[in-house]
Amino acid sequence: MSAGSATGATGTVLAPGARIRAEVDEEAVRLLAERLYGISVQELTELPGYDDRNYRLTEDPNVKNPLILRHSPHGYVLKIMNSMDSKNLTVVEAQNELMNFLSRRSVTCPVPVRNVFGQLHSLETLGGQQHAVRLLEFVPGELLKDVPRSDALCYQLGEFVANLDNKLQNFTHSGLAGREHIWMLSQVPELEKFKYVIEDPDNLDLVEEVIEEFKYAVVPQLGDLERGVIHGDINEQNVLVDRKPQPSNSEYRIAGIIDFGDVQESYYVFELAIAMTYLMLLTGQPRSAGVLLAGYSVTRRLPDHEYRLLKTLVSARLVQSLVLGAYTLQQDPANTYVTCSARAGGWQLLRRLRKSPPQPDGDDTDWRAVADEYLTRS
Repeated sequence: MSAGSATGATGTVLAPGARIRAEVDEEAVRLLAERLYGISVQELTELPGYDDRNYRLTEDPNVKNPLILRHSPHGYVLKIMNSMDSKNLTVVEAQNELMNFLSRRSVTCPVPVRNVFGQLHSLETLGGQQHAVRLLEFVPGELLKDVPRSDALCYQLGEFVANLDNKLQNFTHSGLAGREHIWMLSQVPELEKFKYVIEDPDNLDLVEEVIEEFKYAVVPQLGDLERGVIHGDINEQNVLVDRKPQPSNSEYRIAGIIDFGDVQESYYVFELAIAMTYLMLLTGQPRSAGVLLAGYSVTRRLPDHEYRLLKTLVSARLVQSLVLGAYTLQQDPANTYVTCSARAGGWQLLRRLRKSPPQPDGDDTDWRAVADEYLTRS
């Protein structure tokens, strides 16, 4: 799930024990919004997150604010980036430019707001550490996790991911070159440093098995995978949906994407694997990833050598989410958001992908077969 934990100017990936989340209270957030953006806050709500802090806020309509030229009717999100990511402000600049890039190309996503200095971010000292602070327009809509799941929605998600990456093929930014953070799939071997948090020996065996498989099955092939800028965290809490217009307004459709904290130069098949992982956690059904693949494949070609890596990549993302979720909870016991993959049945799904014998009615993890069957039927 979404996290920062990136390299800073020193080029080091998050080390165990580092505390990087901003130490800030609601009053300090209100003062930041007023000082940097002229906003008199009427309502303030902290949103869930890993290493960054995000606050949804609405303006007091009785206080005139001439500093923001285009007022967002749905309010704003004030983002306070973790201290590690904040060391590399070119990444922040890249995220801001990427959101504007996609917004101009008809992708519904947040757009950044300029502060009193005319900048899209500023560096603020909070709790003795420096944190990048910026304001985004709030994008209304329901989250994918909160609406009924259907094959049609899974298929649309695949189409959306493919279309998003097709657009991102035309985006580059120097701030993303060489960026590394612990949530990039390419960093799975780094999980060796964090696996000590997994106390159950059977779970630990699974973790070690997946890390080793990633090293020998994926790493040697990285040079043969199609590379570009990806969102990096397409999950059920970052995908927006809305209702279809009449007469079928009981159905939902994919509407937009939020949270660009993990944007990176990486591999398009990693984007696909991440989206498949979180969809399976949401539905509890490995088959749903095949329906997503059907939608994706209609718009983007997936070469055979990349398809063969999908089960390892999905397993690796599950391990990443489970290990880093357990680690982050150890560092910040109040942040129960970080255990959502475990609570959603992450360990059970991992075992099902790794250990389950073939079923008599077909293999629901043979995602290409599921995709072909869905496309033929529909």
